[in-house]
Amino acid sequence: MTLNTTTVPPQPSDPPRRSGSSSTLLKLFADHSWAARLWFWVAVVAVVLAIAQPYFLVSAYRQRERVVILDEAGTFHVSPLLSFEEAEKLHVAQALLATLALFQRNPAGFDYPEILNKIFLKEGLDQLKKKLIAEKAEFAAKQIHQKVEVFRVDVLRTRSDEVLVEVSGQLIRVGLFNGEPFTESPRFNLRLTLVRNPNLAANGRYPLAVWRAQIQ
Repeated sequence: MTLNTTTVPPQPSDPPRRSGSSSTLLKLFADHSWAARLWFWVAVVAVVLAIAQPYFLVSAYRQRERVVILDEAGTFHVSPLLSFEEAEKLHVAQALLATLALFQRNPAGFDYPEILNKIFLKEGLDQLKKKLIAEKAEFAAKQIHQKVEVFRVDVLRTRSDEVLVEVSGQLIRVGLFNGEPFTESPRFNLRLTLVRNPNLAANGRYPLAVWRAQIQ
């Protein structure tokens, strides 16, 4: 009996495996069901982010900025930052300081000229210049010393860039007329329009400045 011999051709070796990123990229285009699942989850994530985004924006908007102040003793003070409209205590304090600088006077002039020039803008002082010049001669002739007594401070109107404050009270005047001492106490109403101080670099202690002033 004769045996027949059959030659088996050599089997080709397995092709080299592709890297994971290349395989995933090819699968995205070749396997439509896998691509559909992938894009479905991408869409779900996008929808969730779109729903959550307004919440995070509102939360960030409502969260107040905070300022840190270091005093002379080395103590840190943390406080929420108020908007211009909310800083009513600051408005009242600056209005009182402006009233003090304007009305505290002596025969030679103002008691606090440096504060007056820093807290009043040029426009604010120009509106009072005529009245101040007219009173200057009287103060010198009668040796008048004037102090101010404030009865009340009312914030009449607040905007994003200015605030209108009315200060009412009386002026205590002591002087000499024809060699005789006298005292008088005229009432006053002072309306001040305060704005953000445009020159904070030089006047850092006065965040607000008087733009308009009217004495009634």
